Amino acid sequence: CTDHDNYDYRLVGVVEHLGTMRGGHYVAYVRGGPKNKVKAKKESVGGVWYHASDVYVREVSLEEVLRCEAYILFYEKI
Repeated sequence: CTDHDNYDYRLVGVVEHLGTMRGGHYVAYVRGGPKNKVKAKKESVGGVWYHASDVYVREVSLEEVLRCEAYILFYEKI
């Protein structure tokens, strides 16, 4: 960056490949919004995360997201 501006980004999605170079399966971890208004302030830092694999979606912890072997990361500028 040449203009010395401060940029802040938030991780909103992760793609993980399971398997080998010859075959495998892709899954995604996606950051959702807060579950309710009471938790909104607390979850704006960590957020609610979901694991998506084909037609199956389940809620997961941030720790599980951070343990995955990321293939592609998606960020949003905040």
